[in-house]
Amino acid sequence: MNFLIVFCLIFSPIHGLNLTPIVNLTSGPIQGKVTEYESIGVYQFLGIPYAKPPVDKLRFQLPVEPDPWTGVKSVIDFGPACLQPNNGLLRASEDCLYLNIFVTESTFNNSSNKQRPVLFWIHGGGFTTGSGLILANPMVPLHDVVLVSLNYRLNAFGFIHFGADEPRVPSNIGLQDQLLALKWVHENIQKFGGDPNSVTIFGASAGSVSVSAHLLSPLSKGLFKRAILESGTIYQNHNDDTLVLDSWELYNKTSCSKSKDVLECMQKLPANEILDNISDKVLAYSFKVGDDFLPYEPSKAFAEGFFDNSIDILLGVVKNDGSVFMKAIDPIVFDYSKVPESISYQQATTYLKRIFDSESVDYFRELYFGPENNNSDFRSQLERAYSDATFICPTYVFGLQYASSLGTQGGKVYAYYHTQKPTTDHMPEWIGTYHGVDMFYVFGIHLLNPSCAQKDAALSREMLKIWTYFAEHGETPMIGKTRWKTLQESKSAMILNIDDWGKTERERIEFCQKEWPYISQNIIIGLGPSLDQTVS
Repeated sequence: MNFLIVFCLIFSPIHGLNLTPIVNLTSGPIQGKVTEYESIGVYQFLGIPYAKPPVDKLRFQLPVEPDPWTGVKSVIDFGPACLQPNNGLLRASEDCLYLNIFVTESTFNNSSNKQRPVLFWIHGGGFTTGSGLILANPMVPLHDVVLVSLNYRLNAFGFIHFGADEPRVPSNIGLQDQLLALKWVHENIQKFGGDPNSVTIFGASAGSVSVSAHLLSPLSKGLFKRAILESGTIYQNHNDDTLVLDSWELYNKTSCSKSKDVLECMQKLPANEILDNISDKVLAYSFKVGDDFLPYEPSKAFAEGFFDNSIDILLGVVKNDGSVFMKAIDPIVFDYSKVPESISYQQATTYLKRIFDSESVDYFRELYFGPENNNSDFRSQLERAYSDATFICPTYVFGLQYASSLGTQGGKVYAYYHTQKPTTDHMPEWIGTYHGVDMFYVFGIHLLNPSCAQKDAALSREMLKIWTYFAEHGETPMIGKTRWKTLQESKSAMILNIDDWGKTERERIEFCQKEWPYISQNIIIGLGPSLDQTVS
Protein backbone atom coordinates (compact mmCIF):
# COMPACT_ATOMS: atom_id res chain seq x y z
CA MET A 1 0.00 0.00 0.00
CA ASN A 2 2.76 2.46 0.93
CA PHE A 3 4.55 1.71 -2.33
CA LEU A 4 1.42 2.56 -4.34
CA ILE A 5 1.04 5.84 -2.46
CA VAL A 6 4.65 6.76 -3.22
CA PHE A 7 4.12 5.82 -6.85
CA CYS A 8 1.08 8.09 -7.12
CA LEU A 9 2.92 11.03 -5.58
CA ILE A 10 6.28 10.76 -7.30
CA PHE A 11 5.61 9.16 -10.67
CA SER A 12 2.18 10.41 -11.66
CA PRO A 13 0.14 11.61 -14.65
CA ILE A 14 0.47 15.28 -15.52
CA HIS A 15 -2.79 17.22 -15.03
CA GLY A 16 -4.96 14.13 -14.92
CA LEU A 17 -4.42 12.10 -18.07
CA ASN A 18 -2.42 13.62 -20.89
CA LEU A 19 -2.04 11.48 -24.00
CA THR A 20 1.04 10.93 -26.11
CA PRO A 21 1.22 11.55 -29.83
CA ILE A 22 -0.12 8.69 -31.97
CA VAL A 23 2.44 6.09 -33.03
CA ASN A 24 1.84 4.21 -36.27
CA LEU A 25 3.08 0.65 -35.80
CA THR A 26 3.27 -1.99 -38.51
CA SER A 27 0.09 -3.47 -37.03
CA GLY A 28 -1.81 -0.24 -36.42
CA PRO A 29 -1.85 3.12 -34.57
CA ILE A 30 -1.53 3.38 -30.76
CA GLN A 31 -1.61 6.17 -28.20
CA GLY A 32 -0.17 6.09 -24.69
CA LYS A 33 -0.14 8.39 -21.68
CA VAL A 34 2.20 11.01 -20.23
CA THR A 35 3.64 10.82 -16.70
CA GLU A 36 6.49 12.63 -15.02
CA TYR A 37 9.31 11.99 -12.56
CA GLU A 38 11.22 14.88 -11.01
CA SER A 39 9.76 17.20 -13.68
CA ILE A 40 10.93 14.92 -16.51
CA GLY A 41 8.16 13.87 -18.88
CA VAL A 42 7.89 10.11 -19.42
CA TYR A 43 5.70 8.48 -22.08
CA GLN A 44 4.17 5.14 -21.19
CA PHE A 45 2.69 2.81 -23.79
CA LEU A 46 1.10 -0.01 -21.82
CA GLY A 47 -0.54 -3.19 -23.02
CA ILE A 48 0.63 -3.22 -26.66
CA PRO A 49 -0.33 -6.57 -28.24
CA TYR A 50 2.69 -8.28 -29.79
CA ALA A 51 0.86 -11.51 -30.65
CA LYS A 52 -2.64 -12.82 -31.20
CA PRO A 53 -4.41 -13.96 -28.03
CA PRO A 54 -3.13 -17.53 -27.48
CA VAL A 55 -6.57 -19.03 -26.99
CA ASP A 56 -8.64 -21.81 -28.58
CA LYS A 57 -6.57 -23.37 -31.38
CA LEU A 58 -3.61 -21.13 -30.51
CA ARG A 59 -3.37 -22.53 -26.98
CA PHE A 60 -0.22 -24.66 -26.61
CA GLN A 61 1.05 -23.35 -29.95
CA LEU A 62 3.83 -20.97 -30.94
CA PRO A 63 2.85 -17.27 -30.85
CA VAL A 64 1.45 -15.64 -33.97
CA GLU A 65 1.74 -11.98 -34.96
CA PRO A 66 -1.37 -9.94 -34.13
CA ASP A 67 -4.01 -9.06 -36.69
CA PRO A 68 -3.71 -5.44 -37.88
CA TRP A 69 -6.15 -2.79 -36.72
CA THR A 70 -7.17 0.58 -38.18
CA GLY A 71 -8.54 2.71 -35.34
CA VAL A 72 -6.24 4.25 -32.73
CA LYS A 73 -5.70 1.71 -29.94
CA SER A 74 -5.49 3.22 -26.46
CA VAL A 75 -2.52 1.73 -24.60
CA ILE A 76 -2.73 3.48 -21.23
CA ASP A 77 -3.20 0.43 -18.97
CA PHE A 78 -1.15 -2.73 -18.48
CA GLY A 79 -2.55 -5.77 -20.20
CA PRO A 80 -3.59 -8.71 -18.03
CA ALA A 81 -0.88 -10.99 -16.70
CA CYS A 82 -0.68 -14.53 -18.03
CA LEU A 83 -2.62 -17.17 -16.12
CA GLN A 84 -0.88 -18.27 -12.94
CA PRO A 85 -1.68 -19.80 -9.56
CA ASN A 86 -2.32 -17.45 -6.65
CA ASN A 87 -2.23 -14.35 -8.83
CA GLY A 88 -3.25 -12.12 -5.90
CA LEU A 89 -3.99 -8.58 -7.05
CA LEU A 90 -2.80 -9.24 -10.59
CA ARG A 91 -5.49 -9.21 -13.26
CA ALA A 92 -4.80 -12.41 -15.22
CA SER A 93 -6.09 -13.87 -18.47
CA GLU A 94 -5.12 -16.37 -21.13
CA ASP A 95 -5.17 -13.37 -23.49
CA CYS A 96 -1.95 -11.93 -22.08
CA LEU A 97 0.70 -11.40 -24.75
CA TYR A 98 1.31 -7.69 -24.28
CA LEU A 99 4.38 -5.53 -23.88
CA ASN A 100 5.02 -2.09 -22.38
CA ILE A 101 7.32 0.75 -23.40
CA PHE A 102 8.68 3.57 -21.22
CA VAL A 103 10.58 6.47 -22.83
CA THR A 104 11.35 10.08 -21.97
CA GLU A 105 9.30 12.72 -23.73
CA SER A 106 12.43 14.33 -25.16
CA THR A 107 13.75 11.09 -26.66
CA PHE A 108 10.36 10.25 -28.18
CA ASN A 109 9.95 13.70 -29.70
CA ASN A 110 13.43 13.51 -31.24
CA SER A 111 13.16 9.91 -32.42
CA SER A 112 14.00 10.83 -36.01
CA ASN A 113 17.51 11.97 -35.06
CA LYS A 114 18.10 10.68 -31.51
CA GLN A 115 18.04 6.97 -30.72
CA ARG A 116 18.74 5.70 -27.22
CA PRO A 117 19.72 2.28 -25.84
CA VAL A 118 16.88 -0.17 -25.21
CA LEU A 119 16.61 -2.39 -22.12
CA PHE A 120 14.29 -5.37 -22.62
CA TRP A 121 13.14 -6.73 -19.24
CA ILE A 122 12.16 -10.40 -18.80
CA HIS A 123 10.46 -10.96 -15.45
CA GLY A 124 11.12 -13.86 -13.09
CA GLY A 125 8.82 -16.04 -11.05
CA GLY A 126 10.02 -19.58 -11.64
CA PHE A 127 8.35 -19.73 -15.09
CA THR A 128 5.17 -20.03 -13.02
CA THR A 129 4.15 -16.54 -11.88
CA GLY A 130 4.90 -12.88 -12.57
CA SER A 131 4.25 -10.26 -15.21
CA GLY A 132 5.83 -7.32 -17.01
CA LEU A 133 3.99 -4.83 -14.80
CA ILE A 134 6.35 -2.07 -13.63
CA LEU A 135 4.50 0.55 -11.60
CA ALA A 136 7.28 3.09 -11.37
CA ASN A 137 10.80 3.16 -12.70
CA PRO A 138 13.29 6.02 -12.25
CA MET A 139 15.69 4.25 -14.65
CA VAL A 140 14.10 5.84 -17.72
CA PRO A 141 13.95 9.51 -16.68
CA LEU A 142 17.27 9.50 -14.79
CA HIS A 143 19.31 7.83 -17.52
CA ASP A 144 17.31 8.45 -20.70
CA VAL A 145 17.01 4.85 -21.85
CA VAL A 146 14.05 3.11 -23.45
CA LEU A 147 12.62 0.34 -21.26
CA VAL A 148 10.49 -2.53 -22.56
CA SER A 149 8.77 -5.15 -20.41
CA LEU A 150 6.53 -8.02 -21.47
CA ASN A 151 4.27 -10.84 -20.42
CA TYR A 152 4.98 -14.36 -21.65
CA ARG A 153 3.06 -17.57 -21.10
CA LEU A 154 3.83 -19.32 -17.84
CA ASN A 155 3.58 -22.71 -16.11
CA ALA A 156 1.76 -25.34 -18.20
CA PHE A 157 0.43 -22.74 -20.64
CA GLY A 158 3.97 -21.75 -21.58
CA PHE A 159 6.14 -24.78 -20.89
CA ILE A 160 4.09 -27.96 -21.06
CA HIS A 161 5.80 -30.67 -23.12
CA PHE A 162 4.45 -34.14 -23.83
CA GLY A 163 7.49 -35.44 -25.70
CA ALA A 164 7.29 -37.68 -28.74
CA ASP A 165 3.81 -38.95 -27.85
CA GLU A 166 2.27 -35.57 -28.71
CA PRO A 167 4.63 -33.73 -31.06
CA ARG A 168 2.00 -31.14 -32.05
CA VAL A 169 2.62 -29.32 -28.75
CA PRO A 170 5.98 -27.53 -29.16
CA SER A 171 8.41 -27.03 -26.28
CA ASN A 172 9.63 -23.71 -24.90
CA ILE A 173 6.45 -21.84 -25.85
CA GLY A 174 7.09 -19.14 -23.24
CA LEU A 175 10.61 -18.55 -24.58
CA GLN A 176 9.17 -18.33 -28.08
CA ASP A 177 6.79 -15.63 -26.79
CA GLN A 178 9.82 -13.68 -25.60
CA LEU A 179 11.44 -14.20 -29.00
CA LEU A 180 8.44 -12.78 -30.87
CA ALA A 181 8.42 -9.77 -28.54
CA LEU A 182 12.13 -9.25 -29.26
CA LYS A 183 11.37 -9.32 -32.99
CA TRP A 184 8.57 -6.78 -32.42
CA VAL A 185 11.04 -4.49 -30.66
CA HIS A 186 13.57 -4.87 -33.46
CA GLU A 187 10.93 -3.80 -36.00
CA ASN A 188 9.15 -1.04 -34.07
CA ILE A 189 11.27 0.47 -31.30
CA GLN A 190 12.82 3.11 -33.55
CA LYS A 191 9.40 4.80 -33.70
CA PHE A 192 9.72 5.45 -29.96
CA GLY A 193 13.30 6.73 -30.04
CA GLY A 194 14.94 3.39 -29.26
CA ASP A 195 17.93 2.03 -31.14
CA PRO A 196 17.12 -1.42 -32.57
CA ASN A 197 20.84 -2.08 -32.86
CA SER A 198 21.48 -1.36 -29.18
CA VAL A 199 19.12 -3.70 -27.32
CA THR A 200 20.13 -5.17 -23.96
CA ILE A 201 18.04 -8.07 -22.67
CA PHE A 202 18.03 -8.41 -18.90
CA GLY A 203 16.19 -10.48 -16.35
CA ALA A 204 16.25 -11.88 -12.84
CA SER A 205 15.70 -15.43 -11.60
CA ALA A 206 13.67 -17.24 -14.30
CA GLY A 207 14.08 -14.08 -16.36
CA SER A 208 17.84 -14.51 -16.08
CA VAL A 209 17.52 -18.17 -17.07
CA SER A 210 15.58 -16.92 -20.10
CA VAL A 211 18.34 -14.47 -20.98
CA SER A 212 20.90 -17.29 -20.89
CA ALA A 213 18.69 -19.33 -23.20
CA HIS A 214 18.49 -16.47 -25.72
CA LEU A 215 22.28 -16.16 -25.59
CA LEU A 216 22.54 -19.75 -26.82
CA SER A 217 19.53 -19.79 -29.15
CA PRO A 218 20.24 -19.54 -32.88
CA LEU A 219 16.76 -18.04 -33.31
CA SER A 220 17.58 -15.01 -31.13
CA LYS A 221 20.83 -14.16 -32.86
CA GLY A 222 21.00 -10.57 -34.09
CA LEU A 223 18.06 -9.33 -32.00
CA PHE A 224 20.12 -7.96 -29.09
CA LYS A 225 23.63 -6.67 -28.50
CA ARG A 226 24.11 -7.07 -24.75
CA ALA A 227 22.74 -9.15 -21.89
CA ILE A 228 22.43 -8.82 -18.11
CA LEU A 229 21.83 -11.97 -16.07
CA GLU A 230 20.73 -11.60 -12.45
CA SER A 231 20.81 -14.87 -10.48
CA GLY A 232 20.11 -17.72 -12.84
CA THR A 233 21.10 -19.56 -16.03
CA ILE A 234 20.08 -22.72 -17.85
CA TYR A 235 22.75 -24.52 -15.82
CA GLN A 236 20.20 -24.65 -13.02
CA ASN A 237 19.04 -28.18 -12.27
CA HIS A 238 16.44 -29.37 -14.80
CA ASN A 239 15.38 -32.67 -16.30
CA ASP A 240 13.60 -33.00 -19.64
CA ASP A 241 12.21 -36.43 -18.71
CA THR A 242 10.68 -35.01 -15.53
CA LEU A 243 9.09 -32.22 -17.58
CA VAL A 244 7.39 -34.80 -19.79
CA LEU A 245 6.21 -36.81 -16.77
CA ASP A 246 4.80 -33.70 -15.06
CA SER A 247 3.04 -32.71 -18.28
CA TRP A 248 1.34 -36.09 -18.64
CA GLU A 249 0.48 -36.08 -14.94
CA LEU A 250 -1.36 -32.79 -15.48
CA TYR A 251 -3.14 -34.19 -18.52
CA ASN A 252 -4.30 -37.27 -16.63
CA LYS A 253 -5.81 -35.12 -13.87
CA THR A 254 -8.11 -33.35 -16.35
CA SER A 255 -11.29 -34.50 -18.04
CA CYS A 256 -9.19 -35.06 -21.17
CA SER A 257 -7.47 -38.11 -19.69
CA LYS A 258 -9.52 -40.54 -21.80
CA SER A 259 -9.49 -38.47 -24.99
CA LYS A 260 -8.05 -39.89 -28.20
CA ASP A 261 -6.89 -36.44 -29.35
CA VAL A 262 -4.68 -34.88 -26.68
CA LEU A 263 -4.16 -31.48 -28.30
CA GLU A 264 -7.72 -30.91 -29.46
CA CYS A 265 -9.17 -31.81 -26.07
CA MET A 266 -6.65 -29.70 -24.12
CA GLN A 267 -7.35 -26.70 -26.37
CA LYS A 268 -11.07 -26.95 -25.59
CA LEU A 269 -10.69 -27.32 -21.83
CA PRO A 270 -11.69 -24.40 -19.60
CA ALA A 271 -8.45 -22.61 -18.73
CA ASN A 272 -9.16 -22.93 -15.01
CA GLU A 273 -9.26 -26.71 -15.25
CA ILE A 274 -5.67 -26.66 -16.50
CA LEU A 275 -4.61 -24.06 -13.96
CA ASP A 276 -6.21 -25.95 -11.07
CA ASN A 277 -4.27 -29.13 -11.92
CA ILE A 278 -0.77 -27.83 -12.54
CA SER A 279 2.00 -29.22 -10.35
CA ASP A 280 2.85 -27.16 -7.26
CA LYS A 281 6.57 -27.87 -7.71
CA VAL A 282 8.61 -24.77 -8.48
CA LEU A 283 10.03 -25.09 -12.02
CA ALA A 284 7.77 -28.08 -12.76
CA TYR A 285 7.29 -26.52 -16.20
CA SER A 286 10.47 -25.05 -17.55
CA PHE A 287 12.76 -24.91 -20.57
CA LYS A 288 13.66 -27.93 -22.67
CA VAL A 289 16.92 -28.54 -24.49
CA GLY A 290 16.89 -30.16 -27.91
CA ASP A 291 14.43 -28.17 -30.03
CA ASP A 292 14.90 -25.44 -32.65
CA PHE A 293 15.03 -22.72 -30.02
CA LEU A 294 17.57 -24.38 -27.71
CA PRO A 295 19.26 -27.17 -29.66
CA TYR A 296 22.25 -27.81 -27.36
CA GLU A 297 23.11 -28.08 -23.70
CA PRO A 298 25.28 -25.09 -22.73
CA SER A 299 28.41 -27.19 -22.24
CA LYS A 300 28.17 -28.49 -25.80
CA ALA A 301 27.30 -25.07 -27.21
CA PHE A 302 30.34 -23.52 -25.55
CA ALA A 303 32.70 -26.37 -26.41
CA GLU A 304 31.78 -26.39 -30.10
CA GLY A 305 31.12 -22.68 -30.61
CA PHE A 306 27.38 -23.00 -31.23
CA PHE A 307 26.54 -19.55 -29.87
CA ASP A 308 26.86 -15.86 -30.74
CA ASN A 309 30.19 -14.77 -29.26
CA SER A 310 29.71 -11.07 -30.01
CA ILE A 311 27.45 -10.33 -27.02
CA ASP A 312 28.70 -8.29 -24.04
CA ILE A 313 27.50 -9.73 -20.73
CA LEU A 314 27.06 -8.46 -17.17
CA LEU A 315 26.06 -11.19 -14.74
CA GLY A 316 25.99 -11.84 -11.04
CA VAL A 317 24.26 -13.06 -7.91
CA VAL A 318 23.23 -11.97 -4.44
CA LYS A 319 25.23 -13.43 -1.57
CA ASN A 320 22.51 -15.68 -0.10
CA ASP A 321 20.56 -16.39 -3.27
CA GLY A 322 19.10 -19.71 -2.17
CA SER A 323 18.16 -18.93 1.43
CA VAL A 324 14.45 -18.20 0.94
CA PHE A 325 13.97 -21.45 -0.99
CA MET A 326 15.35 -23.74 1.73
CA LYS A 327 11.91 -24.90 2.82
CA ALA A 328 12.49 -27.48 0.08
CA ILE A 329 14.97 -29.10 2.50
CA ASP A 330 12.76 -28.88 5.57
CA PRO A 331 9.62 -26.68 5.65
CA ILE A 332 9.76 -26.26 9.42
CA VAL A 333 13.46 -25.89 10.22
CA PHE A 334 13.98 -23.40 7.39
CA ASP A 335 10.75 -21.45 7.84
CA TYR A 336 12.02 -17.86 7.87
CA SER A 337 8.91 -16.65 9.73
CA LYS A 338 10.00 -18.55 12.84
CA VAL A 339 12.87 -18.15 15.27
CA PRO A 340 15.69 -20.38 13.99
CA GLU A 341 16.86 -23.28 16.14
CA SER A 342 20.40 -24.63 16.19
CA ILE A 343 21.23 -27.48 13.83
CA SER A 344 23.48 -30.32 14.93
CA TYR A 345 26.21 -31.90 12.82
CA GLN A 346 24.09 -35.03 12.37
CA GLN A 347 21.02 -33.02 11.35
CA ALA A 348 23.09 -30.95 8.95
CA THR A 349 24.41 -34.13 7.32
CA THR A 350 20.84 -35.38 6.85
CA TYR A 351 19.86 -32.09 5.21
CA LEU A 352 22.94 -32.18 3.00
CA LYS A 353 21.67 -35.53 1.65
CA ARG A 354 18.57 -33.68 0.46
CA ILE A 355 20.72 -31.36 -1.66
CA PHE A 356 23.28 -33.81 -3.01
CA ASP A 357 23.26 -37.48 -3.90
CA SER A 358 23.91 -39.64 -0.82
CA GLU A 359 26.98 -41.26 -2.41
CA SER A 360 28.65 -37.85 -2.63
CA VAL A 361 27.63 -36.52 0.77
CA ASP A 362 30.96 -37.33 2.45
CA TYR A 363 32.72 -35.09 -0.04
CA PHE A 364 30.29 -32.21 0.40
CA ARG A 365 30.21 -32.60 4.19
CA GLU A 366 33.96 -32.11 4.29
CA LEU A 367 33.73 -29.29 1.75
CA TYR A 368 31.09 -27.28 3.60
CA PHE A 369 31.23 -28.41 7.25
CA GLY A 370 34.77 -29.59 7.88
CA PRO A 371 35.45 -31.77 10.97
CA GLU A 372 32.55 -32.69 13.25
CA ASN A 373 34.13 -30.91 16.21
CA ASN A 374 34.61 -27.56 14.48
CA ASN A 375 31.50 -26.09 16.17
CA SER A 376 30.43 -24.59 12.85
CA ASP A 377 27.33 -22.55 12.03
CA PHE A 378 25.69 -25.42 10.15
CA ARG A 379 22.62 -23.42 9.13
CA SER A 380 24.88 -20.90 7.43
CA GLN A 381 26.95 -23.64 5.78
CA LEU A 382 23.81 -25.40 4.51
CA GLU A 383 22.57 -22.12 3.08
CA ARG A 384 25.86 -21.67 1.28
CA ALA A 385 25.73 -25.20 -0.14
CA TYR A 386 22.14 -24.72 -1.31
CA SER A 387 22.85 -21.28 -2.80
CA ASP A 388 25.95 -22.59 -4.58
CA ALA A 389 23.98 -25.45 -6.13
CA THR A 390 20.90 -23.48 -7.19
CA PHE A 391 22.04 -19.98 -8.19
CA ILE A 392 25.62 -18.94 -7.42
CA CYS A 393 27.57 -21.55 -9.35
CA PRO A 394 25.11 -21.95 -12.26
CA THR A 395 25.42 -18.21 -12.85
CA TYR A 396 29.17 -17.77 -12.43
CA VAL A 397 30.06 -20.95 -14.36
CA PHE A 398 27.92 -19.83 -17.28
CA GLY A 399 29.85 -16.55 -17.31
CA LEU A 400 33.22 -18.27 -17.02
CA GLN A 401 32.48 -20.70 -19.83
CA TYR A 402 31.09 -17.97 -22.05
CA ALA A 403 34.16 -15.83 -21.41
CA SER A 404 36.62 -18.67 -22.04
CA SER A 405 34.90 -19.52 -25.34
CA LEU A 406 34.95 -16.02 -26.82
CA GLY A 407 38.42 -15.85 -28.31
CA THR A 408 40.09 -12.50 -28.95
CA GLN A 409 37.30 -10.98 -31.07
CA GLY A 410 34.32 -11.79 -28.85
CA GLY A 411 32.32 -9.75 -26.36
CA LYS A 412 33.23 -8.82 -22.81
CA VAL A 413 31.95 -10.49 -19.63
CA TYR A 414 31.69 -8.70 -16.28
CA ALA A 415 30.61 -10.25 -12.95
CA TYR A 416 29.15 -8.76 -9.78
CA TYR A 417 28.46 -10.00 -6.24
CA HIS A 418 25.61 -8.21 -4.44
CA THR A 419 25.98 -8.26 -0.64
CA GLN A 420 24.00 -5.23 0.58
CA LYS A 421 20.71 -5.95 2.33
CA PRO A 422 18.08 -3.17 2.60
CA THR A 423 18.39 -1.30 5.88
CA THR A 424 14.68 -1.63 6.64
CA ASP A 425 14.50 -5.35 5.87
CA HIS A 426 13.13 -7.46 8.72
CA MET A 427 13.98 -10.96 7.53
CA PRO A 428 15.94 -13.19 9.98
CA GLU A 429 19.70 -12.66 10.00
CA TRP A 430 20.42 -16.14 8.61
CA ILE A 431 18.43 -15.33 5.44
CA GLY A 432 21.06 -12.73 4.58
CA THR A 433 20.98 -10.87 1.27
CA TYR A 434 18.29 -12.98 -0.32
CA HIS A 435 17.10 -13.80 -3.82
CA GLY A 436 15.36 -10.92 -5.60
CA VAL A 437 16.34 -8.18 -3.16
CA ASP A 438 18.60 -6.65 -5.81
CA MET A 439 15.54 -5.78 -7.93
CA PHE A 440 14.63 -2.99 -5.50
CA TYR A 441 18.00 -1.40 -6.28
CA VAL A 442 18.03 -2.06 -10.03
CA PHE A 443 14.61 -0.49 -10.56
CA GLY A 444 15.17 2.39 -8.16
CA ILE A 445 12.36 1.45 -5.78
CA HIS A 446 14.36 2.86 -2.87
CA LEU A 447 14.41 6.24 -4.61
CA LEU A 448 10.61 6.36 -4.53
CA ASN A 449 10.55 6.22 -0.74
CA PRO A 450 11.31 9.63 0.84
CA SER A 451 12.25 7.94 4.14
CA CYS A 452 14.61 5.47 2.48
CA ALA A 453 18.00 5.02 4.17
CA GLN A 454 20.73 7.05 2.46
CA LYS A 455 22.84 3.91 2.07
CA ASP A 456 20.13 2.13 0.08
CA ALA A 457 19.38 5.17 -2.06
CA ALA A 458 23.08 5.53 -2.80
CA LEU A 459 23.45 1.93 -3.96
CA SER A 460 20.29 2.17 -6.02
CA ARG A 461 21.63 5.21 -7.86
CA GLU A 462 24.94 3.45 -8.47
CA MET A 463 23.30 0.27 -9.78
CA LEU A 464 21.01 2.27 -12.06
CA LYS A 465 24.14 3.95 -13.43
CA ILE A 466 25.96 0.63 -13.88
CA TRP A 467 23.07 -1.10 -15.66
CA THR A 468 22.34 1.78 -18.04
CA TYR A 469 26.02 2.57 -18.70
CA PHE A 470 26.57 -1.05 -19.63
CA ALA A 471 23.52 -1.00 -21.90
CA GLU A 472 24.90 2.02 -23.72
CA HIS A 473 28.61 1.22 -23.86
CA GLY A 474 28.98 -2.54 -23.45
CA GLU A 475 31.31 -2.08 -20.50
CA THR A 476 31.04 -1.05 -16.87
CA PRO A 477 31.95 2.33 -15.35
CA MET A 478 34.65 2.90 -12.77
CA ILE A 479 33.59 1.80 -9.29
CA GLY A 480 35.08 4.51 -7.16
CA LYS A 481 38.73 4.39 -8.17
CA THR A 482 38.60 0.73 -9.18
CA ARG A 483 38.47 -0.41 -12.78
CA TRP A 484 36.00 -3.27 -13.20
CA LYS A 485 37.97 -6.05 -14.86
CA THR A 486 36.36 -8.58 -17.17
CA LEU A 487 36.17 -12.27 -16.33
CA GLN A 488 38.65 -12.80 -19.14
CA GLU A 489 41.18 -10.63 -17.27
CA SER A 490 40.47 -11.66 -13.69
CA LYS A 491 38.22 -14.32 -12.22
CA SER A 492 36.65 -11.82 -9.84
CA ALA A 493 33.32 -10.09 -9.28
CA MET A 494 32.71 -6.48 -8.28
CA ILE A 495 31.06 -6.27 -4.85
CA LEU A 496 27.84 -4.25 -4.88
CA ASN A 497 27.72 -2.82 -1.39
CA ILE A 498 28.24 0.83 -0.46
CA ASP A 499 30.36 -0.20 2.53
CA ASP A 500 32.69 -2.22 0.28
CA TRP A 501 32.64 0.05 -2.75
CA GLY A 502 35.44 -0.75 -5.16
CA LYS A 503 36.29 -4.12 -3.59
CA THR A 504 36.11 -7.40 -5.47
CA GLU A 505 35.25 -11.01 -4.66
CA ARG A 506 37.39 -13.84 -6.03
CA GLU A 507 36.84 -16.79 -3.69
CA ARG A 508 33.24 -17.56 -4.66
CA ILE A 509 34.00 -17.58 -8.39
CA GLU A 510 37.14 -19.69 -8.00
CA PHE A 511 35.22 -22.08 -5.76
CA CYS A 512 32.49 -22.52 -8.39
CA GLN A 513 35.00 -23.03 -11.18
CA LYS A 514 36.71 -25.78 -9.20
CA GLU A 515 33.71 -27.52 -7.65
CA TRP A 516 30.94 -27.12 -10.23
CA PRO A 517 31.74 -30.26 -12.26
CA TYR A 518 31.14 -32.44 -9.19
CA ILE A 519 28.29 -30.32 -7.81
CA SER A 520 26.40 -30.46 -11.12
CA GLN A 521 26.69 -34.25 -11.28
CA ASN A 522 25.26 -34.75 -7.80
CA ILE A 523 22.50 -32.17 -7.30
CA ILE A 524 19.22 -33.90 -6.48
CA ILE A 525 17.10 -30.99 -5.29
CA GLY A 526 15.39 -28.11 -7.04
CA LEU A 527 13.76 -25.03 -5.56
CA GLY A 528 11.14 -24.99 -2.86
CA PRO A 529 8.54 -22.38 -1.88
CA SER A 530 9.95 -18.87 -1.64
CA LEU A 531 8.95 -15.34 -0.80
CA ASP A 532 6.15 -13.72 -2.76
CA GLN A 533 7.29 -14.12 -6.35
CA THR A 534 6.82 -10.40 -7.05
CA VAL A 535 10.34 -9.77 -5.76
CA SER A 536 11.72 -11.46 -8.85
